[in-house]
Formats: sequence, C-alpha cells, structure tokens
Amino acid sequence: MIVRTDAVVLRAFDYGETSRIVTLLTRRHGVLSALARGARRPKSRFGAALQPMAYVQVVYYHKEGRGLQTLKEAAYVARFGHLGADLEKTTVGLRMVELARALLHEHDPNAPVLGLLAHTLAWVDAARSDGAPRAANALPWFQLRLATLLGFAPDVRRGDVEALGDAGVLLLDTGAVVPAGAPAGLAGHAALRASRAALRAFAVFALADLDTAGRLRLDGPTRTEVEAAVDAYLRYHTEDAFPERVRRVADQMAGGAGTPPG
Repeated sequence: MIVRTDAVVLRAFDYGETSRIVTLLTRRHGVLSALARGARRPKSRFGAALQPMAYVQVVYYHKEGRGLQTLKEAAYVARFGHLGADLEKTTVGLRMVELARALLHEHDPNAPVLGLLAHTLAWVDAARSDGAPRAANALPWFQLRLATLLGFAPDVRRGDVEALGDAGVLLLDTGAVVPAGAPAGLAGHAALRASRAALRAFAVFALADLDTAGRLRLDGPTRTEVEAAVDAYLRYHTEDAFPERVRRVADQMAGGAGTPPG
C-alpha cells in the first residue's frame, strides 16, 4: 500500500554506502522505521529533509507486519531553519523527538501528539534564545502536554498553588501540588519537595498555553529545579522508558563547543 502523510523525523542514521534509515512519527501509522535508498547521494530526491526534527510530507510503501518500510519521497511541510543553528534550540528539539520516540508505541497512530510536536518545534524555531519568549521554556511545557495526551495529566489546581508557603511538595503519582506542612496530603504518595517558585512554574507549564509559558522568566536555580521536577514526574510514570541520552550529552557539552546530539 502506498501512503502519503505528514510526519516528523524522530531519528535518522546512515545505512550502507548511500542510504539512511529514519524513524518517523506519521499521522497514518504512528511511529515507524523506513529505509530511504540513495538518500545520501549528492542529488538524492530526499535532499536534506530526513534530518531529526524535520516536519515533512512523506510517501512510503507500507506492508503490515514489516518492521522496516520503504520510503519513496520526502519534502518539507515547514522548514525550521533555526533549530539546528542554536545549541539551546537544538537540545530542546532533540529532547522532544527523543521523548516521542521513546514513549509512543510503534504503529499506533496518535495525531494529537504529532500535532503537538510539530506545533512546539515551530514555536521553538521562532523563539528567542534569550529574553522572552524563551526557547527553553518549551521543553517542560511539551513534556506536561505530552503527559496529558498519554493519559497521566498532572492534577494541578490553582488554589493549591496559591496556598503554598516558601516551599511545597509535588506528588509524583498525581501531579498535584500541596503545602510542605500538610502530612495528611502526603500519605501513600511518592513526593518531591521543591521551592514555591519552582512549583508555581510547574503549574504554569501544566496549565498555560505555550505563548504564556514561553514568556515565563526563571532564574537559573529555579529553572534547574522545575526542569528536574518535570523530569521526575515523567520518569515516575514511564519508568525505564524515560529517555535521557540527549540531556546527558547536552550537559557534557554545556559551556563548550561540539556537535549537537542526534
């Protein structure tokens, strides 16, 4: 069966002397792998459209039960020209596609996640790297929206956030925020203590739209704390499936030159 659909490239690596194998999040068949024969030749019909984070329209031959499909065409739906030119944007984008690849089941269509990923990549591409909106804010926002689409939305309530003192607790099983001095609310829950500023930021990322979340200003310690809280929440619900390779590589590269992780 010949299929034409839009997709985001999640991963790509060389195969043989001239070809590439790509992992795609497609609208029609969800996550799938495909062989792009001749993709590395100088005059390949695929051009540069098979790079991770690319939003493309693809044509492939699909056969049920086959682990590797055959890709025939790929062309940009939208070009994200700034994603690969800025280390912060590259890291944010690669972490998002890494999450999608790790947490989605193969061959299980999920158009809302595809829409979320394409929208957030476009926003990051257009965002500023300093000031507001801030590209880095898109990652925790995307993570919590992805959690919602996968069935474990954080149960953040504005009243609970407003009741916080200087610190509070994030309940990892529900995503609720409670005051640190409320032992009755902690019984039987895996909990992460965090500052009021970090928990308020967690609430913004969970409840606000991307434009609003993107304007949130965070100092360095608060950003580190809220990103760790969001990671902990997703890791609690996805366990060993939660990917961390891009984050580890980015941490190693922080402050130095190098090639972004792919």
